[in-house]
Amino acid sequence: MRWGTADCANVGDFPSEPATEAGPVGDVTPMDDNLHPQGLDPAAGEGRQRPGDVLPGETVRPAPPSRADRIGRLVFLGSVTAVAIGAVFGAGIHFANEKIWPYKPVDKAWAVLGDAIEYGAFAPDNAVGPAPVNASRESWTAHRPERLQPGYRALMGYLADEADFGIRLFDDAGTEVHRRILNYHVQDPDGPTGGSEAPHAFHFLADGSVIVNTDKGDVMARYDTCGEPLWSRAGAFHHSLAPDPRGGLWTWRGETSAFDQHQFLVRFDPQTGQTLQEIDLVADVIEASPEHRSIFTLVPGQEIRHASGYRSIPDLFHPNDLEVLQPDMAEAFPDFEAGDLLMSFRNIDLVTVLDPDTLRIKWWSHGPWIQQHDPDFQANGRITVFNNNGWRKRSNILSIDPGTRTIRSAEVDPDFRFYSQYMGKHEYLDDGTLQVVVPFEGRALEFAPDGELLLEINNLFSAEHNAFVADYVLLAPDFFDTQPARFACAAGGRPS
Repeated sequence: MRWGTADCANVGDFPSEPATEAGPVGDVTPMDDNLHPQGLDPAAGEGRQRPGDVLPGETVRPAPPSRADRIGRLVFLGSVTAVAIGAVFGAGIHFANEKIWPYKPVDKAWAVLGDAIEYGAFAPDNAVGPAPVNASRESWTAHRPERLQPGYRALMGYLADEADFGIRLFDDAGTEVHRRILNYHVQDPDGPTGGSEAPHAFHFLADGSVIVNTDKGDVMARYDTCGEPLWSRAGAFHHSLAPDPRGGLWTWRGETSAFDQHQFLVRFDPQTGQTLQEIDLVADVIEASPEHRSIFTLVPGQEIRHASGYRSIPDLFHPNDLEVLQPDMAEAFPDFEAGDLLMSFRNIDLVTVLDPDTLRIKWWSHGPWIQQHDPDFQANGRITVFNNNGWRKRSNILSIDPGTRTIRSAEVDPDFRFYSQYMGKHEYLDDGTLQVVVPFEGRALEFAPDGELLLEINNLFSAEHNAFVADYVLLAPDFFDTQPARFACAAGGRPS
């Protein structure tokens, strides 16, 4: 591209020539029209010999680009910009499809920002959601207070005022008499490997302390009345905390996380956290016989893999509950014995009963539940199950007779049907009251045997939103050594 005489280094680059007979010095031949179409200016002085010569001390400015040059430059810049935008967009699509960095942090940042805009405040992932359309906007709403069983009702979940996970205790009248934050970070300062310290199961002791596990965290802990850890154990302890008549509590432990294929059933001392018994699900149960492998939906030759890191392999089984047949119910189950373990595996719709001594599977059923949680033995000889009924937008409580396999569905008020895609718990009280925990609706419900709604506790976040509820339990009026309203903290702790 030519911009005029400024491209020349200096005047001496072009030797001067004498005038010819063809015309005066200022004449320009036709081939030089593009240099100086009007010829030389006589006023410029006699030192100028030909078009393009520059005299000493003279400032030479480049000629402006032509219209064609300007258009070409704009087209070039536009093309480069379009290619760059396309490359960034394409890289984003690739990262999103492959779920590789920086997809996750960017996606999470957008999710957090979107939630904050919708909810009016920042909260952890899945800790807040729209309240059901029929949900009371009071924390405690007793529809039939005279029919409620006495005692303390404990609810564990995300607490809006503290912006943290914790526990609330209500008395018979619905008055909150105690609240504590679970200081997870004290024993896991690096934070949970799975990205969430949300609790899953809790178990109270008479001194007011409580044992809590998680699904995505790295520790199980016993917290005092101030929420400070009395003991903690590193490991992927998850989902269940079930008392055993021989002593101790049963829980699950994953090889690296709750989502591994290699899992362990662990019975531990609630006072110290020390292991009393451990069963390797894969080595001791699944691989014990071809029949057991088939029950767990494994085909011949299929291997069960070890995890190299968090969620590094498919979650084949997803164990999500352990319950123990108590001596006072054993007579109702002639095929089982006190101490037998009732287990749930969400990803294969499996509920099974295991003898923890012989490691023999005594009973099993795939369905009719779908992605179920929390199977329980009942005094009437039936097994009840929280049927999540995944992706069908309606959950329910099913019961099955393990001998005849007859199925029933619990009655609930049609105006208060519930749904939980993930998690969920239930409990039948001695009078037949059905307690239901609906985690992502942020509420706990109690139904009479005829389905009438007796009580709803909503874990309020805002006028239109509820906060996550992990677990809920009724404790006898005399359960605690000290009444919850009088719980005291250890030195330096935070009072109730």
